[in-house]
Amino acid sequence: MQKFILTVLMAVGITACAGSVATAPQRLTLIGEIHIKGNEPFPTVMLETRSHQTWELIGMPLTAARSLVGRESIVEGVVEREPGPGVWLPSMRVQGEARPSGR
Repeated sequence: MQKFILTVLMAVGITACAGSVATAPQRLTLIGEIHIKGNEPFPTVMLETRSHQTWELIGMPLTAARSLVGRESIVEGVVEREPGPGVWLPSMRVQGEARPSGR
């Protein structure tokens, strides 16, 4: 009986590991208005899209964000935390430099 239970547990463990296949990171381009929320020492750079969805911009330097505050900008990066149920603030790791959208 113990061998049977051990075999079942091992089979479940192997199945669980096989189900968690790593996927390629999702690249995303966001267009919206940049804001800085919070105070030193923990300010958070955020972008609000036209549809009023707010994203945290991880890895964006504060100096670059300050120059774009209140202006519509284009930001490219990789999704860190996708929007969905139970996600309070989706986030994206910025790659490259944010630039004004020209609007």
